[in-house]
Amino acid sequence: MQAKTRSAWMVAGAGALWGLISLFVRILQADGLTSLQIVFFRNLLAAAALGIIIWVKERKLPRFRLRDIWMFIGTGMISIALFNYCYFAALTQSSVAVASLLLYTSPIFIMVLSAILFQERMTKQKLLSLVITIAGCACITGVFSEAQTVALATVLLGLGSGLFYGLYSIFGKFALREYNAMTVSFYTFVFAAIATAPFCAAGCIQFTAHHPGDLLIGTGLAVISTVAPFLLYTGGLNGIQASRAAVLATVEPLVGSLLGVIVFDDPFTIWTLLGMVLIFGAIAVLQLPARRKAEEIHG
Repeated sequence: MQAKTRSAWMVAGAGALWGLISLFVRILQADGLTSLQIVFFRNLLAAAALGIIIWVKERKLPRFRLRDIWMFIGTGMISIALFNYCYFAALTQSSVAVASLLLYTSPIFIMVLSAILFQERMTKQKLLSLVITIAGCACITGVFSEAQTVALATVLLGLGSGLFYGLYSIFGKFALREYNAMTVSFYTFVFAAIATAPFCAAGCIQFTAHHPGDLLIGTGLAVISTVAPFLLYTGGLNGIQASRAAVLATVEPLVGSLLGVIVFDDPFTIWTLLGMVLIFGAIAVLQLPARRKAEEIHG
């Protein structure tokens, strides 16, 4: 298998594993864990799993300079902790398809924030992708049908997950200038766990004491749908362009939506399907300038 093909499969595999998040989350929610407790559970176990991997490879844990702590507060406490909470809360109030699709508005937030913070130029393609995304979100909410199918609060939670997920790329851009991807990810999970610990650590300890079997579910969430896809995605990026990787990763909401319909009997309307097509289309449009530029360079 050629290196580019292998890398593409790695990225697509990462997206598929991310798409399994709802399976673990809904089991934990059904057993009594709140969204905030699951956020703590996931990030604590992910930090532990990634720490073990780093220790096995390096025989020591990575360090960071105290003056750079704001980077990990940004990636962990502001981005990942709040993204997880918004996404898991949206899963409790809507179908997996709706929550996953609203999460995938994150490239639009990245585009807007990059224009503000890094003076990246707003092109016609970027503006078009923004309009298409708004139309896709409108379809998902059901505003074009006879009755609104998704509550406004749920839409805001879903968009919040996209915003905070997008912020990871912004904070991560600064952190990756100073540290490698493994170090950034490890401390991201550590700080995300620290952010939620005061609110739910005691409850999680009591919960696992009475439901020891759910520790395995939490470990599955941390390893299968957090650490493993990160390693696959990072490895895949070494062999393909970032723009192509971003498109391949959109297999995540497809897997999540299919899982929701098959396993959880989630409703899947024509408006949800149209919203899916529009949001995927917006992501594809957003990649057009990068693809053309790459063709000019390599052509």
